[in-house]
Amino acid sequence: MRKYLIAAMTIFGSLSAAENGNGKAMHVGEFVWNELATSNVQGAKDFYGKVFGWEFVDKQIDDMTYTMIKKDNKEFGGIWSIPAAQQNQIPPHWLAYILVENVEQSLEKARQNGATVVKPVQKAGEMGLFAIIKDPFGAHIALWQTLKK
Repeated sequence: MRKYLIAAMTIFGSLSAAENGNGKAMHVGEFVWNELATSNVQGAKDFYGKVFGWEFVDKQIDDMTYTMIKKDNKEFGGIWSIPAAQQNQIPPHWLAYILVENVEQSLEKARQNGATVVKPVQKAGEMGLFAIIKDPFGAHIALWQTLKK
């Protein structure tokens, strides 16, 4: 799973620190990316394309495909395929990313307030750092610190 998250975050991290894919300023504490993990990427594209008019662009990264989600030519999320061997451990899900100034400090603050660390801080190439937590009520969320200025 680590390989897929790093590939996804490498693409996301290519967005500048000042703007997200919508050309809007990103601010600490705000949602900056959404990502769908699914066992049926084509089915997801069909569903979300028909329901919301989303468009999709596939990007090849090593041995995987990461699908960028676009609306009105603006990227705002991605889709990755859960490997067949991991589909019993990883259910289909959406994961949102929140921009933080310092992922280590934010992770510790979350832990002090009842969060559980699902994935400790990981480097996503030269683009940024991320971690995944489960809040005290069971919801998963990712923390993202960009390293590109």
